[in-house]
Amino acid sequence: MRSSDRNRPIRILYVEDDPSLRELVSTYLERIDSRFSVTTEPTAEAGLDRLENAVFDCVVSDYRMPGIDGISFLRAVREQYPNLPFFLFTGEGSETVASKAVDAGATSYVQKGGSEVYERLVNRVQHAVARRRSARQAQVTRERLLELYERVDGFYLVDENWTVRYWNHEMVERTGTQVEDVLGERLWDVFPEAAETEAYERYHEAMASQEPTEFETRGPPPYDYWIEVRAYPTDEGLSVHSRNVTKSKEREQQLQYRNELLESFASTVSHDLRNPLTVAEGNLELAQKTGDFEHLDEVAQAHNRMRNLIDELLHAARGDDLEPSTVSLRGITPDSWETVTAEGTTLEIDDDVVFEAYESQLRRLFENLFWNALDHGGADEIRVGSLEGGFFIEDDGSGIPSEHRTDVFESGFSTDIDSPGYGLSIVEGIVDVHQWEIDVVAGRDGGARFEVSGVETSKPPQTE
Repeated sequence: MRSSDRNRPIRILYVEDDPSLRELVSTYLERIDSRFSVTTEPTAEAGLDRLENAVFDCVVSDYRMPGIDGISFLRAVREQYPNLPFFLFTGEGSETVASKAVDAGATSYVQKGGSEVYERLVNRVQHAVARRRSARQAQVTRERLLELYERVDGFYLVDENWTVRYWNHEMVERTGTQVEDVLGERLWDVFPEAAETEAYERYHEAMASQEPTEFETRGPPPYDYWIEVRAYPTDEGLSVHSRNVTKSKEREQQLQYRNELLESFASTVSHDLRNPLTVAEGNLELAQKTGDFEHLDEVAQAHNRMRNLIDELLHAARGDDLEPSTVSLRGITPDSWETVTAEGTTLEIDDDVVFEAYESQLRRLFENLFWNALDHGGADEIRVGSLEGGFFIEDDGSGIPSEHRTDVFESGFSTDIDSPGYGLSIVEGIVDVHQWEIDVVAGRDGGARFEVSGVETSKPPQTE
């Protein structure tokens, strides 16, 4: 962010029907960050009118208001201002409200509380506004760069019959096709493989509609690289500008994978901390009531598990776990099993393979499947082994009915009324981050068998 942006005012529209809260919240926000300038309105209708007549950097709104509620207000704002940060700031603590807010496109959902909540709200507003300003500045910069790149990018002209009329030097360098070999020839005769690509369809649509088209595509072999294409209809035919964006596309994909990894990791930790916390609280209560200090061993184990989870979160935040590493089935399985309380349940490892994975994420996957087998399946035995291009985790528990096998990975779905239903959703998220696939089928002994495929596995190195 430019230094000038750091000092720019942040204009906030705060919609709240309670006049005392309007005054209190606006005072707190402006006191915490002197850049904040808060305008208040008592209703969503008044807020929409205000948005039409003034410019704001973000909207903060209550949920339960007379007339239009906060969710409906959010939807109305999104129709007109799809990228404007919107925060639902409400006393409603319902997960249903939070889910509706996220589905409607809220930037964040903040529950009202003590004075520390205002610090949290200010922090989120600051980050959201900074991201939006940076994105807008990046867009302006990108448009200016594109104007500059016009002079050096690939460029060619075809007439209405697709005969090539101009072919610049960059196209020669990129394709290896000389000017004399392409001028006067039909584009699709020179590059017949291109007739099976997106470019073929988009060019024909542009020519027929006389509307410009812009897209990114990967060329067919031997032109296996990403290009950004902008094609403009002209009186003579079509002018095509193209730019090799392979490196930036790869960086974009890598960043996307890393962001997905961090999001998945954060949701995993928040879910998995509940299990050891519940174990610790239960055993501590037993020790206090019975005087049997053996229960404190379970408390210590649970605390150790929570400590490990926190350490792993810190590693991820520092970027220590953003690159995959080589893991083995025989290595990750017992490591994950150590964190599970499983009296009377045995673990068998059939064989071993090695593969690339995000190790802490993979451990979360195994732990969640182990807990699922114990808590929901009542398993006495759990087996782990390799598949062709993957691995499996199988138990001899009660299994998963066939009619539920496509539903178990949905967030919030559970056949147990007391379970929040997040564990298998987290498992699927981890699988997606690795670009694998997961299926659940009936196990050998009637239990559940989870098969992970799409994994590039190999035999472990031989030891002397």
